[in-house]
Amino acid sequence: MDITVAYFHSLFHPDLVRRDFEQIRAAGASSIVYSIQDEERRYWPRDLERGLLLAQDVGLKVYLSPGQHGNLFATPSPAPSWYTFHHPESRVLDHHGRYHDLTCFNHEPFRRWFFQEIAFYLNAYPINGILLDEPHYGEITCFCSVCRALCPDVTDLAGFRRRSWVTFLGDLCAHVKGIDKHVRTAIVLPSYDASLVEDLVLLPDLDMLGLHLRRPSRPSPSETATAGSVEPDRCEREIVDLARQHQKRSLLWLQNFDLDEEGQQELPRFFQLAQQAEPDEVACYYYWRNNSDPEGVWQLTRQLLRSIPRRQLHWQTGKHFAVPRLGEE
Repeated sequence: MDITVAYFHSLFHPDLVRRDFEQIRAAGASSIVYSIQDEERRYWPRDLERGLLLAQDVGLKVYLSPGQHGNLFATPSPAPSWYTFHHPESRVLDHHGRYHDLTCFNHEPFRRWFFQEIAFYLNAYPINGILLDEPHYGEITCFCSVCRALCPDVTDLAGFRRRSWVTFLGDLCAHVKGIDKHVRTAIVLPSYDASLVEDLVLLPDLDMLGLHLRRPSRPSPSETATAGSVEPDRCEREIVDLARQHQKRSLLWLQNFDLDEEGQQELPRFFQLAQQAEPDEVACYYYWRNNSDPEGVWQLTRQLLRSIPRRQLHWQTGKHFAVPRLGEE
C-alpha cells in the first residue's frame, strides 16, 4: 500500500519546504499532491520549480492537482477561477437564464486553454501525475448555446451533460497520456456515486480512481433500516473492487482536517476502515486546516501511516526540467 500526502502549503521558503518533505518521506509516503490555482504559474514559476524539485530530492513523486480551473475542481484556496472571471461568456446558464460561477466544460475555448495549461505543466516541471480532485459539473443543467447546439433535445440536456462530463474527463486523461504515457492520471471523488464510478473505471487512460472518506454521523434507527443505503465501508470496498476489476489503482483519502477532540480520537478507526478495504494507495493531508490540535493530529497521522508495511525505496528521476520565462509557452 503506497502513501500519498497532500501538501497545500507555500513553496516560498526552501529550507522549510525541505524539512516538511523530509517529514512526509519519513512517515512512509512515496508521493505528494500539490494543488495549483489557474493563475499561479504566471506569478512564481521559479518557486514552483524549486519546490517540486525539492520533493524529488527527498524521494517523493509529485501529483499536480489543477485547483479551481473553471471552478470545476476542488482547491485549498477559496479564490475563484481566473479563467471563469475573465471569460464570463463561458459560464453555465440555467433554464431561468441565470449565469453561475462555473465554466461550461463544453466550451471549446476553455477546453483548448485547459489542455494547454496541463501540457505546459507537464513539459516545464517535474511532475509524475495529474490528480483531478473532486471534479464536479454542478447540480445545474446547462442551457448555454454550446450545450443546446450539441444536444438539441432539451429533455435530454441533463443526461447529455453528465455523459459529456465523463467524456471530458476521459479526453483530459488521454491528453495527458499523449504528452507522456508514463504520467499517472488520477480522479478522486468527493463521495461515492455508483453509476459515475462505473463509468469512470471504463476510461482507458485513467490509471487511478479514488474516494474521499467522509466522516459519517451516527445513523438514526430509521436510516439504518433504509433499504438500499450504502454503508461507508461498503463504498470503500466497492470502489477498490471495481478499480481492481478494471486494472486501475485505487486510492482512499483520510480526512485528517477540521477535527475537534472527538474527531481526533476517531481518526484511528477511520484509518482502520481504509486499511480493511485494501486500496493500492492511502492519502491524507499534511498539517491541514482547522484542527483543534494541529500538532496532535499530524503526530497521530504519522503514527498511523508508519503502521503501514512499506518498501524502502528512494525514487529518483533522470529527467531535467527548465522553467520557461514568463510569457513563453
